[in-house]
Amino acid sequence: MSNLKHNGELRWSPSYLRRQGKVTPAQKRALRDNWNRFGIEFRYGDKISLNDHFSSSDGPLHLEIGFGMGENLIYQAKTVPDSRILGIEVHKPGIGAALKKIEEEQLQNIRVMRGDARLILSDYLDESTRFDQISVLFPDPWPDPENAHRRIIQTDLIELFARKIRHHGHLHIASDVDLYRDHVESVMAHHNAWKRITDFEITSLRGPTRYETRGLEMGHRIHDLYFQFDPCS
Repeated sequence: MSNLKHNGELRWSPSYLRRQGKVTPAQKRALRDNWNRFGIEFRYGDKISLNDHFSSSDGPLHLEIGFGMGENLIYQAKTVPDSRILGIEVHKPGIGAALKKIEEEQLQNIRVMRGDARLILSDYLDESTRFDQISVLFPDPWPDPENAHRRIIQTDLIELFARKIRHHGHLHIASDVDLYRDHVESVMAHHNAWKRITDFEITSLRGPTRYETRGLEMGHRIHDLYFQFDPCS
């Protein structure tokens, strides 16, 4: 992730903390044994075609940014078996946990990448990449106003999504924080090509995650926000 800097300055403020937590022995084994099968490496200057990394070039292409321990990756891969799912995560424990579950469930339609999602989308995925759905589930809300610039949903990222999603593709953002819901709605209000959807059939295709469970235990309301990309409307 060293090329997050340009002329010595950060290109954007990372939305994640550098700490990654402790990698368990089981996660270490999964990283060692399964990364070459399900992980996608990238180096400076690479342009990656995702079609080269899935056994099929057919089926809807889904992206989940910040997949945590991989619960929703696994759920979607099993619920929509003809889909191709890419998960991007920064922290090794979550990647190791996801790789362990992928092997246990014998799933072939998931691939994972480690790094800053904005960097991967802007610099490493080739121009032909178009997702059918992009999900950002329970991101760090950065509630302190002084840190609002670190929230992942920002105007420049939404503009990047527009270059990486198919016409009529869907963006799904979930949060258990009212402040973050308001932030998302404020950002999306400035992008006319994205239309809010209130009754979207994919709602049932989000699996429960530990972040959602924790929010519910704290008495928070879960907000699922859906938008459709329609630049011609």
